[in-house]
Amino acid sequence: MDLNEIKNSLNSNPNLTEDIKECLMELIYLFNSKFPNIKLENLNERLKTLNIIKGSKFLIKKSSYYNPVTNELLVNMVKIETNDCKHILMRELLNIITAKDNYTGFNKDNAYEALNIGYTERLTNFLVGNDTESEYEDEIVASNLLEKIIGEDKMFNAYFTNDASLIFGN
Repeated sequence: MDLNEIKNSLNSNPNLTEDIKECLMELIYLFNSKFPNIKLENLNERLKTLNIIKGSKFLIKKSSYYNPVTNELLVNMVKIETNDCKHILMRELLNIITAKDNYTGFNKDNAYEALNIGYTERLTNFLVGNDTESEYEDEIVASNLLEKIIGEDKMFNAYFTNDASLIFGN
Protein backbone atom coordinates (compact mmCIF):
# COMPACT_ATOMS: atom_id res chain seq x y z
CA MET A 1 0.00 0.00 0.00
CA ASP A 2 1.22 3.45 -0.92
CA LEU A 3 1.94 5.68 2.07
CA ASN A 4 0.31 8.58 0.22
CA GLU A 5 -2.98 6.67 0.36
CA ILE A 6 -2.57 6.36 4.11
CA LYS A 7 -1.78 10.04 4.40
CA ASN A 8 -4.91 10.89 2.41
CA SER A 9 -7.02 8.65 4.63
CA LEU A 10 -5.58 10.23 7.73
CA ASN A 11 -6.13 13.73 6.35
CA SER A 12 -9.75 12.90 5.57
CA ASN A 13 -10.44 12.18 9.25
CA PRO A 14 -12.28 15.17 10.79
CA ASN A 15 -11.87 13.77 14.33
CA LEU A 16 -8.12 14.38 14.58
CA THR A 17 -6.14 17.61 14.90
CA GLU A 18 -3.40 18.48 12.43
CA ASP A 19 -0.76 17.92 15.14
CA ILE A 20 -1.99 14.39 15.82
CA LYS A 21 -2.15 13.63 12.09
CA GLU A 22 1.45 14.78 11.65
CA CYS A 23 2.65 12.72 14.63
CA LEU A 24 0.83 9.64 13.39
CA MET A 25 2.20 10.02 9.88
CA GLU A 26 5.74 10.38 11.22
CA LEU A 27 5.31 7.15 13.18
CA ILE A 28 3.74 5.38 10.20
CA TYR A 29 6.74 6.32 8.03
CA LEU A 30 9.06 5.00 10.75
CA PHE A 31 7.10 1.77 11.10
CA ASN A 32 7.04 1.25 7.33
CA SER A 33 10.79 1.85 7.06
CA LYS A 34 11.48 -0.85 9.67
CA PHE A 35 8.78 -3.30 8.55
CA PRO A 36 8.13 -2.63 4.86
CA ASN A 37 6.52 -6.04 4.29
CA ILE A 38 3.69 -5.52 6.77
CA LYS A 39 0.41 -4.78 5.02
CA LEU A 40 -1.20 -1.51 6.05
CA GLU A 41 -4.66 -1.80 4.46
CA ASN A 42 -6.32 -2.27 7.86
CA LEU A 43 -4.52 0.78 9.23
CA ASN A 44 -5.56 2.78 6.18
CA GLU A 45 -9.25 2.00 6.73
CA ARG A 46 -9.17 2.59 10.47
CA LEU A 47 -7.40 5.95 10.18
CA LYS A 48 -10.37 7.34 8.27
CA THR A 49 -12.59 7.18 11.35
CA LEU A 50 -10.20 6.91 14.31
CA ASN A 51 -11.33 8.97 17.27
CA ILE A 52 -9.15 9.94 20.24
CA ILE A 53 -10.99 10.37 23.51
CA LYS A 54 -9.41 12.04 26.51
CA GLY A 55 -10.39 10.64 29.88
CA SER A 56 -9.54 10.47 33.54
CA LYS A 57 -7.81 7.78 35.55
CA PHE A 58 -11.25 6.47 36.51
CA LEU A 59 -12.16 5.76 32.89
CA ILE A 60 -8.73 4.60 31.71
CA LYS A 61 -6.50 2.76 34.19
CA LYS A 62 -3.30 2.75 32.10
CA SER A 63 -1.97 5.63 30.00
CA SER A 64 -3.97 4.59 26.92
CA TYR A 65 -6.18 1.92 25.45
CA TYR A 66 -7.23 1.22 21.86
CA ASN A 67 -10.70 -0.25 21.35
CA PRO A 68 -10.77 -2.07 17.99
CA VAL A 69 -14.57 -2.43 18.01
CA THR A 70 -15.31 1.31 18.26
CA ASN A 71 -12.01 2.40 16.67
CA GLU A 72 -11.38 4.73 19.58
CA LEU A 73 -8.11 5.52 21.30
CA LEU A 74 -8.71 6.37 24.95
CA VAL A 75 -6.02 8.49 26.60
CA ASN A 76 -5.59 8.98 30.35
CA MET A 77 -4.80 12.70 30.60
CA VAL A 78 -3.18 12.37 34.04
CA LYS A 79 -0.81 9.57 33.06
CA ILE A 80 0.03 11.09 29.69
CA GLU A 81 1.77 13.91 31.56
CA THR A 82 4.32 11.51 33.09
CA ASN A 83 4.83 9.17 30.12
CA ASP A 84 6.58 9.35 26.76
CA CYS A 85 3.82 10.49 24.36
CA LYS A 86 5.63 9.27 21.25
CA HIS A 87 5.99 5.85 22.84
CA ILE A 88 2.30 5.72 23.76
CA LEU A 89 1.20 6.79 20.30
CA MET A 90 3.43 4.19 18.61
CA ARG A 91 2.16 1.46 20.93
CA GLU A 92 -1.41 2.32 20.04
CA LEU A 93 -0.52 2.61 16.36
CA LEU A 94 0.72 -0.99 16.53
CA ASN A 95 -2.62 -1.93 18.08
CA ILE A 96 -4.44 -0.21 15.22
CA ILE A 97 -2.25 -1.91 12.61
CA THR A 98 -2.97 -5.33 14.12
CA ALA A 99 -6.63 -4.73 15.00
CA LYS A 100 -9.02 -7.44 13.89
CA ASP A 101 -12.63 -7.83 15.00
CA ASN A 102 -12.51 -7.20 18.77
CA TYR A 103 -8.81 -7.78 19.43
CA THR A 104 -5.30 -6.76 18.44
CA GLY A 105 -2.21 -8.81 17.64
CA PHE A 106 -2.66 -12.44 18.68
CA ASN A 107 -4.94 -11.68 21.63
CA LYS A 108 -8.11 -13.34 20.28
CA ASP A 109 -10.73 -13.76 23.01
CA ASN A 110 -8.32 -12.06 25.45
CA ALA A 111 -6.59 -15.41 25.85
CA TYR A 112 -3.10 -13.93 25.52
CA GLU A 113 -3.59 -10.37 26.73
CA ALA A 114 -0.43 -10.08 28.84
CA LEU A 115 1.71 -11.67 26.14
CA ASN A 116 0.22 -9.41 23.47
CA ILE A 117 0.80 -6.32 25.62
CA GLY A 118 4.40 -7.34 26.30
CA TYR A 119 5.15 -8.00 22.65
CA THR A 120 3.52 -4.73 21.57
CA GLU A 121 5.58 -2.88 24.16
CA ARG A 122 8.80 -4.55 22.97
CA LEU A 123 8.09 -3.60 19.35
CA THR A 124 7.35 -0.07 20.47
CA ASN A 125 10.63 0.11 22.36
CA PHE A 126 12.45 -1.12 19.26
CA LEU A 127 10.77 1.51 17.06
CA VAL A 128 10.85 4.63 19.24
CA GLY A 129 12.35 3.73 22.61
CA ASN A 130 10.88 4.98 25.87
CA ASP A 131 11.95 7.99 27.88
CA THR A 132 10.08 6.77 30.97
CA GLU A 133 9.65 3.54 32.89
CA SER A 134 7.32 1.11 31.16
CA GLU A 135 3.91 0.32 32.60
CA TYR A 136 4.34 -3.26 31.42
CA GLU A 137 7.68 -4.59 32.70
CA ASP A 138 6.33 -8.03 33.66
CA GLU A 139 4.59 -8.46 30.32
CA ILE A 140 7.77 -7.50 28.46
CA VAL A 141 9.79 -10.12 30.35
CA ALA A 142 7.19 -12.84 29.68
CA SER A 143 7.00 -12.10 25.95
CA ASN A 144 10.78 -12.00 25.71
CA LEU A 145 11.10 -15.41 27.37
CA LEU A 146 8.48 -16.98 25.13
CA GLU A 147 10.09 -15.52 22.03
CA LYS A 148 13.41 -17.09 23.04
CA ILE A 149 11.65 -20.47 23.20
CA ILE A 150 9.60 -20.34 20.00
CA GLY A 151 11.69 -17.99 17.87
CA GLU A 152 11.46 -14.40 16.68
CA ASP A 153 9.87 -15.19 13.32
CA LYS A 154 6.99 -17.19 14.81
CA MET A 155 6.19 -14.49 17.33
CA PHE A 156 6.38 -11.72 14.73
CA ASN A 157 4.20 -13.61 12.23
CA ALA A 158 1.63 -14.54 14.88
CA TYR A 159 1.35 -10.92 15.93
CA PHE A 160 0.96 -9.38 12.49
CA THR A 161 -1.34 -12.13 11.15
CA ASN A 162 -3.55 -12.24 14.27
CA ASP A 163 -2.86 -15.96 14.63
CA ALA A 164 -1.99 -17.24 18.10
CA SER A 165 -2.00 -20.81 16.78
CA LEU A 166 1.42 -20.09 15.26
CA ILE A 167 2.69 -19.81 18.83
CA PHE A 168 0.57 -22.32 20.70
CA GLY A 169 -0.61 -24.65 17.94
CA ASN A 170 -4.27 -24.61 18.99
